Parts: sequence; C-alpha cells; structure tokens
Amino acid sequence: MEKFKMFKKIFMVSLMLINFSIGQELDWQTYKNKYLKDDSYIVDPYNDNRVTSESQGYGMLLSVLYKDKETFDKLWKWTKNTLQREDNLFAWHWNKEIKDKNNATDGDILIAYSLKKAYEIWRDNNYKQEYEKILNSLSRLVVIIKDNKYNDNYLLLPATYGFTKEKYDIFIFPSYYINFALEEFGKESKLWNKTYYYFINHLVGGKLTTNLKFNLIEKKVSLVNPANLDVYRVIAYAYISGDDLSGLKKSFSEIDNFFKEKGYIPFNYNFGVDNQESREAPFCVYRFFYILYSDQKYSERYKVLKEVDKNNYFCDTFELLLNFRLN
Repeated sequence: MEKFKMFKKIFMVSLMLINFSIGQELDWQTYKNKYLKDDSYIVDPYNDNRVTSESQGYGMLLSVLYKDKETFDKLWKWTKNTLQREDNLFAWHWNKEIKDKNNATDGDILIAYSLKKAYEIWRDNNYKQEYEKILNSLSRLVVIIKDNKYNDNYLLLPATYGFTKEKYDIFIFPSYYINFALEEFGKESKLWNKTYYYFINHLVGGKLTTNLKFNLIEKKVSLVNPANLDVYRVIAYAYISGDDLSGLKKSFSEIDNFFKEKGYIPFNYNFGVDNQESREAPFCVYRFFYILYSDQKYSERYKVLKEVDKNNYFCDTFELLLNFRLN
C-alpha cells in the first residue's frame, strides 16, 4: 500500500509537470537573456527595470540550481558591492542608485540560502562565511518572539524597520517564511528551527491566505486583506519544499470557488467581499492553483495568459523554480 501511494504521488507530480511543459519555451539561458543585465543583476521590466534584493536572491538561487557558478559569482559580487549594508543585510530597491535602504527579509533569506547551497556544491569557504554573517544578522534584527511565556513562537519582521501600524501592531508576511530555506537554516540553529516549525504548525495550519497583523499586547494574529501576488507564492514555496498542501488547499478554497464561478483569479482578492476587482492575476498564479486543485481550467487559463505575457520576471522566475523540489 505504501509503495502504491508513493508511486501515485510520483505519477501525479510527473503528470503536473508534463501538463505545464506543453508549449513552454523558457529555460535558464532564455531567462538570463531576458532579465540578466550587465552579467550582474536581474531586472523587473514591469517595474521600470528595477533591481531588488529579491530578484538578486532568485537569480543566485537559480544559478545554484542550474550549477552556473560563473553567473552566481557575478550576481553575488554585484549584490555584495552594491546592495549590502553595514549590518550585512541588503537594501531592497536599486534603480541606477539605491532607492530604498531598508531591507526586505525574503530577499535576505534567498541570498543567504543561495550562498549556503553554493558552498555545498562548490566548497568555497567565502560563500559559507558570507552566509553565516547574513544569517546572524537576520537572527538579531528580524526574528522576534511572539510569546515569552512559551518562548518557542517566533515571527519574522518584513524588514529591520517600518511595517508597523499604530504602536503595538506588526505586519507579518507569510511569503517571507520561505519554507525550504527556513528548514535548511533550522538544521544548524534552534532559533531558525523554532521559526520554521511555528510557521508550519501555526500559520500553515490556520487560514494562511493573506498578510497578517500581530498585536504585541493581545498576542493575537489577525488577517489583513487582500490576498495578492505576494501571498499567492506561498503555494509555490510549499510545493517546492515538498510540504503537505492540504492546509493551503482548504485556506484558498474561497478563491477556488470564485474562479469556478467567475472564470478568473483577481490580482487582489478580498476575502468575505462580494465584489472583487476585475484586474486579473498573471499566468503563474493559475499554475499555483493548479498545483493545489488539479483543475484543468486553471491550466487552460494559464496557457492563454502566458501567450501574451512575455516579460513577466516574477512569473518566469517561478516557471524555473517549480522545476525543482528542494527538500
């Protein structure tokens, strides 16, 4: 019976990948031709060709996954020289100059994780040293304890400053808990192990469909509408990490029902609201929802949108990432 279940799981994953490979032309070299500029940084054409710590982290991670050391080293050199701050974290936004010095925790995590995996492949001690410095800074600056009573519930701040509402509310971005990275960090650190398991046991187990607000006084987490492109990628991270998707399947069921009725996924979806915006989510979001629900209508809409959306850095990044299972 166990062998049958394993075979079935492998078969379904293979079927899923085959389904989405039809007509797919994107590969690593094509991705670099579109988004890698000056052999140094990854641009987002839909946002004035800006560079973010997130885009650099994705580029570095893909370089590792495709075992492209030359590109990895160029991306890392530019990122270190241009974006890294004195505290070892990274300014999140660059466009010919630093536009915002604040960090973005997901970008920092992606960069640190990529350096760790690069060390494991290429055994360059400089990668390991840089990874450790970044992780130590993240541990000091963006991880907070949710409840001192139990001392085991940890939250990630989106950045070292900002993202607060009034005095006692802190915004939490679930998509910044990059599952495969936190699990890897947790192998070496109790702090990150607890952060990872708080995410898995409490956030994923709840209605994890929007960004969250944590009240420091009441010690409560509440939802913050809407669900959007940032939140939708939680599905992709869970899939890449090999996590159980049943909780997310339940969490996003309202959007699934909306799609079945209206035929599209809103770019911003407000839970519990009848009227949703007409702006549609990009093609990769339909792939995420196909992963959850295996509904061919998601696949059909995906293919239609992909044909006309040719320079979507975000979606093309996940087109490549979803070829890998990292844990």
